[in-house]
Amino acid sequence: MLRRIEPLDNSAISKGVSPAARDSMKQTISTMLGLLPSDHFAVTITVSKHPLHRLLFSSIVTGYTLWNAEYRMSLTRNLDISGSRDEGSDCETRSEVLEVKDGAKTVGDEKIEVVNDLESCSCSGNLKEFGDLPPQALSYIQQLQSELTSVTEELNAQKQEMMQLEYDKGKWNNLLEYLRSLDPNMVTELSRPSSLEVEDIIHQLVQNILRRFFVDDGSSSFMEQSVEGNVDNRAGSGDELSNTIATSRDYLAKLLFWCMLLGHHLRGLENRLHLSCVVGLL
Repeated sequence: MLRRIEPLDNSAISKGVSPAARDSMKQTISTMLGLLPSDHFAVTITVSKHPLHRLLFSSIVTGYTLWNAEYRMSLTRNLDISGSRDEGSDCETRSEVLEVKDGAKTVGDEKIEVVNDLESCSCSGNLKEFGDLPPQALSYIQQLQSELTSVTEELNAQKQEMMQLEYDKGKWNNLLEYLRSLDPNMVTELSRPSSLEVEDIIHQLVQNILRRFFVDDGSSSFMEQSVEGNVDNRAGSGDELSNTIATSRDYLAKLLFWCMLLGHHLRGLENRLHLSCVVGLL
């Protein structure tokens, strides 16, 4: 399936790629190749076969890594939300200590009138408004006030964080920042292909690209946008300098972006295959 995808054809592999992942790819490529405007500067890059192989492989793995990082971010966010809901349910369970009866609450044999304006009381910190209540009831009210204050502070902090994220939008990429915040060992784990079979598939994809890139006659339509469009075979000049070709920076950027999309697409296919096996659809 992947072998049938034509190089630089993004139509089949860009579906399902989030704006954050797409932006991360473009920022990564800009960091590697520079930001000189193409309408004012013509940047030519000379590449040789073996370094290009490593670069293309790394680009596919980058897309693979971005899929894993985004998936991990999503799981972490969902777990945080789930944990917050669990804490909320714990508060509700504790509140059931006071049984509601006819608009009043009872603690043991003592009947306590419901006070609706708990928040205002929390702000004032004055418990005299509740009258002569048992120590257990006063302690529980103080606990509720403390929880209310904590939740309010957390809500305000989240609002500030969201405002900051909106302010920073366009300047920073959350996905790249997330990867930078991780331990290096975790980043290595996220970038490692899940099996030797997947790693072999990536190498095969790179070989297919190189076969199109380094053609003997230089007449492939794949090279239409290259600067020279031919291969300079330098005999006896060493592996790193043999089979060199000059191409434009913009063309190489498009190729690397396509490779990253391909890696992202590969990881998505792999995940869907795994889920299909788990649910017994295969």
